Amino acid sequence: MDPIALHLPTMADHLLALATENPQRRASQRIDLDHGTLRMTAIGFAEGGELPDHRNPGEAVLQVVRGRVRLSDATRTIDLDAGMIARIPDGLHRLDALEPSVVVLTAISTPEGERPASTQV
Repeated sequence: MDPIALHLPTMADHLLALATENPQRRASQRIDLDHGTLRMTAIGFAEGGELPDHRNPGEAVLQVVRGRVRLSDATRTIDLDAGMIARIPDGLHRLDALEPSVVVLTAISTPEGERPASTQV
């Protein structure tokens, strides 16, 4: 893969095909753009696929590339369509695919034990 650019529609087609064949109804691929502090992962979901309750990966955002998903935590539920972006809720949350969907999760990666500069005291 080119470490500078990636064609999201092609990747989305590939992940949706894999998710349809997977019993978990999802497939993922790390996106490596040769960037040291960003962790990016694309996740494709067949309809009904999900990421069950899990903890926040740190500072992160979710971008919907294709389809429609539901992002939920203890206090709110947000339906997101293709082209939307949302902050990942702090704490326990889940993601459900309302139709065949592809999302990109982007998280900030910091050396273990360090906090991002914006939160250092």
